[in-house]
Amino acid sequence: MQLLFAHFFLLIGFQLFAQYSPLEHHLSVYRGELYRFTLPFDDTTRLVDIYIPWEAKGKRGLKTLYMHDGQMLFDSTQTWNHKEWKIDESYGSTLSRYAHEPFIVVGIHNDPQNRYAEFFPQKVAQKMPATFREELLQNLWNGELRADAYLNWIENQLVPFIEHNYHVGKKTQDRMVMGSSMGGLISLYALCEKPNLFGGAACLSIHTPMINYGMFSGPMIEALVGPFNAYLAQNLRADHRHYLYVDRGTESLDAYYQPYHDRLLQTLNSVGYNTANTHFLEAIIQGAGHDESAWADRWHIPLLFMLENNGSR
Repeated sequence: MQLLFAHFFLLIGFQLFAQYSPLEHHLSVYRGELYRFTLPFDDTTRLVDIYIPWEAKGKRGLKTLYMHDGQMLFDSTQTWNHKEWKIDESYGSTLSRYAHEPFIVVGIHNDPQNRYAEFFPQKVAQKMPATFREELLQNLWNGELRADAYLNWIENQLVPFIEHNYHVGKKTQDRMVMGSSMGGLISLYALCEKPNLFGGAACLSIHTPMINYGMFSGPMIEALVGPFNAYLAQNLRADHRHYLYVDRGTESLDAYYQPYHDRLLQTLNSVGYNTANTHFLEAIIQGAGHDESAWADRWHIPLLFMLENNGSR
């Protein structure tokens, strides 16, 4: 009977892997291998890129870095603005100068038409004035907020797929999430809503005004920024298990962030993420703008912080 069950689960595992065979792609990566999959996502599918650095091959218990906007990570010849995070180049060059645990990177492609709807912290909308919420539903969110569904898909579909097919650790502390701009918002939201899923969140150029540039106005911003900070005050607690990194630049779009970023820091301080907490790191990057080139220059800093906290500032 035990042998029969063993064969059954082996067969199920083979079917799972066979069902989602790697796709052909034209991305060029440095010192590693990249596998692309299309996975079910509600009534559609979602592309996912998995980067296995040479340094991680053959090792077990690997950490996993989950990243939003996955189509922007590896190859600038394939991106809309011809810029990239240079994840693979940094792994093989910048990160090689530091001792750190090996990890793999899972790049989750965004849904361009619904990016704002997927990345806006969904439960914050419940605290917004109804008139502003309805305006954003029609003009920004395509009639439906999708962040909870997005995070549930990561938890229930993507993470099990990764942990079934790759030699990665399966504990909360083995998983990290990182994003920029709106991707920073959804990363922080994930830390609140899924504390058992991710052990660390890195939020680069976190989009503290909450809405897109064309909608910037005092009343509209306050209708979102106030509820967002109220949500964090109620749902986020520094427990000395979860790492949190937030930053902003000082140029281009990031130049508008200061008052909203300062307010965020006040809220984070109130829940225990402050300079006395070795699991928290915040930075103002002088001269840095709001694009993949800027994030490529510094993504290794929060990564190292989440992998091995040495109390440095």
